[in-house]
Amino acid sequence: MADLAPMQTARTIIALEHDAQGVALRWDDGLRSRFHVLWLRDNCPCPQCRHPQALERTFMFIDHTAPSIRSATLRANEVLEIEFRAGDESHLSRYTKGWLRAHGYSENEPRDRPCTPQLWDADIAYRLPCIDYTDYMQTNAGLRAWIAGVKTQGIVLLRGVPRQPGQLLEVARRIGPVRASNFGEHYDVVSMPNPNASAYTSMGLELHTDLANWRAPPDVQLLFCLKSSVMGGESVFADGFRVAEDLRAADQEAFNLLSTHDIEYRFHDHTCDIRTSAPVIEVDREGRLTRIRFNNWLRGVMVGPEKLIEPMYKALATFWRMLRNPKYRLELRLEPGHLIAYNNNRVLHGRAPFDASSGERHLQGCYLNQEDVDSALRLLERQQA
Repeated sequence: MADLAPMQTARTIIALEHDAQGVALRWDDGLRSRFHVLWLRDNCPCPQCRHPQALERTFMFIDHTAPSIRSATLRANEVLEIEFRAGDESHLSRYTKGWLRAHGYSENEPRDRPCTPQLWDADIAYRLPCIDYTDYMQTNAGLRAWIAGVKTQGIVLLRGVPRQPGQLLEVARRIGPVRASNFGEHYDVVSMPNPNASAYTSMGLELHTDLANWRAPPDVQLLFCLKSSVMGGESVFADGFRVAEDLRAADQEAFNLLSTHDIEYRFHDHTCDIRTSAPVIEVDREGRLTRIRFNNWLRGVMVGPEKLIEPMYKALATFWRMLRNPKYRLELRLEPGHLIAYNNNRVLHGRAPFDASSGERHLQGCYLNQEDVDSALRLLERQQA
């Protein structure tokens, strides 16, 4: 398939074999890749099979006779050239070795895994990723470092952000579009006389993830400190993946309950009523953690089979007590000009109570989609290539 990103490899194709149903390549590192005839034909990058500008697929294999390979040859720069036959039709396709290496799917192929998270506990206070605002906004290295912090540790701090209107959104849009919610494109975290959410009070907030009541909660949350002169109000963070993995090791039954049975979450005020049900801990097909969803303020009525009510409360209490354990908690006082970003589906956040009469505390927040974070990284890699 045609791709704007140049795909390169230092590896060399040292042998080529083919039959009517596929091609086999042997590489100089011993890897053997086999590609099926229909897969190759379907991924032809030529202008007849891809739109020349959009690069989107225009070839529809369902409308063509099943292909066979008539010939396969390595041309200059190790470009694989294949002639296909499908009934009375013939077609010539060319594939670069870099593209073939990147998309191999044989059993012995190295697989691109999701970025492996670096789990942390309270000791991250000594190694919290910190980046200067100017570096982030003006250099690719700063942007890459910020993305790395979000993708690996799940948390990163920007320092020196100008305290002026709209600055939060400017930082966010360095990555991509801001994700709006029922609170708007961004929100102000201040103590209000008639709050519609616990965040808009001076009370302490237990560790939680935001918008747990949404089917797909926001991926990345940004919090920007504009004012912080009150007594109290320190921010607290915990790596939910670290806590969940420790729970899995210590209490498999509790982990299984929280990862297989739904809990309802709901937010409602005079303008909306948004609710969903999902597990506290979500894993993929291979058991890797993908999301933590916990927010006591939004937690609805526990429902389910009678025999599971007590075990679910017990499992949830175990997880919750672990979140309260100081060994997992990063305590951080955000100062004016600090902007902290974190993976909302992994890192839980909260705060200590504060005395609203002792000064001012004003944070602004917004959200980003993980797809836009990943896209920004790919664009950086494309520029580097």
